[in-house]
Amino acid sequence: MKKAAIAVSICFCIAPTAAFSFDWSIRTTESETVELNSNQFFRSSPAASVGSYSTLSANAEARTPTSKFDFDADGSYRKYWGPGADGVASEALNYGFKARYEVAEKGKFDREFVETAWRQQSTALALLNDFGLVTSVGGFIDTLRAAGGIDRSVTARDTISLFASSTRTSYEPSSGGSTPFTDTSARGSWRHSLSSITTLNLSSEAELLDYSNTSNSSAQIYRNQVGIEATLSPVLSIRANAGAAHVEVQRVSGSIPLIGSGTNGFASSTDWIGDAVLTYRVLKNTTLSVIASQSISPSIVGSLFKRDTIGATLSHSVNARSSVSFGGNVNRQTATTTTDYAAASVTYSYNFVRDWSAQLTYRYQHRFASSGGGAIIDPITGTPTVGGTGAADSNSIMLVVSNSFTLLPRGY
Repeated sequence: MKKAAIAVSICFCIAPTAAFSFDWSIRTTESETVELNSNQFFRSSPAASVGSYSTLSANAEARTPTSKFDFDADGSYRKYWGPGADGVASEALNYGFKARYEVAEKGKFDREFVETAWRQQSTALALLNDFGLVTSVGGFIDTLRAAGGIDRSVTARDTISLFASSTRTSYEPSSGGSTPFTDTSARGSWRHSLSSITTLNLSSEAELLDYSNTSNSSAQIYRNQVGIEATLSPVLSIRANAGAAHVEVQRVSGSIPLIGSGTNGFASSTDWIGDAVLTYRVLKNTTLSVIASQSISPSIVGSLFKRDTIGATLSHSVNARSSVSFGGNVNRQTATTTTDYAAASVTYSYNFVRDWSAQLTYRYQHRFASSGGGAIIDPITGTPTVGGTGAADSNSIMLVVSNSFTLLPRGY
């Protein structure tokens, strides 16, 4: 509760002082999800389970001709039944808020903003979502974040952006064995319009991870990339970025994920990173998107990961009320060991009336057996770093029903 109070205080600090002069609107969304899954927790010996997820979110927005203030809050409750949920936490809570204040300047791309966010979620569920790994760990992960940025159009063709953020991750109870850490990053980027259809992007980022372990370990990640955005035709566009990431780790013993063994507690490594998105409108109501990426970044518990992903989505609008989409992807997680995943899904969406909608999804997931070593514990954080050592399959059918309601329309 102390951390929540601090976050709320930050929120009020950034809130506009002339609140009564703003045009306010308030909107809420509630959804209920039921999932039937043959292997919800990716066990090597599968067992079926039923999951029920209830989510409530709200957005309050205030506008003036030159500024905007947004406050978002949400909470979700998950409950599992069946033999597949034996031995794991059958209930989980996830809730938090975010506040953002933005000021627009004269130009279309000129603005400044500050924001803060706080979230608490189940540690076991967070590890499952990030690693595909079932653990018996209890308690919660708390994150408190503050960020700010500025965008400026320096010429008709050039825009520069500066962004900085800091996130503190801690655990309740603090004696749970996980290592609290602080993740601070700063990024600068430059966009230059080469023509009416092509834009050049340059970016440089530095990220510092400070771990509250007995050695006070730290890690630095430096990323530099160059990219291009091009609208090749009315139906085809592409965006791609590529560069290098240099990682340095200090005050840690043993072999370090992605880097290997160091000297006198120091080790470093360099690898390439990048991402690409291709969007193609196959037909008037049908769009194909293909993505590919390689990144080096911390996981939700601070362990260093390299992630490679290739995926595609085909979406088709059937009519004004319904649509269908197909998706598939393969990805690899590399840390102390390497684990590969593959997934495919199909989703049908339908809008009953203006504020009511439903989605029905079938999804198949497969985890391949891990390779490249036996250890799955990160030496810096003491937490798992991969999704396990054995192969596993999962089939699920998920139904989501959502309702959105405007409590306070704009202009009142």
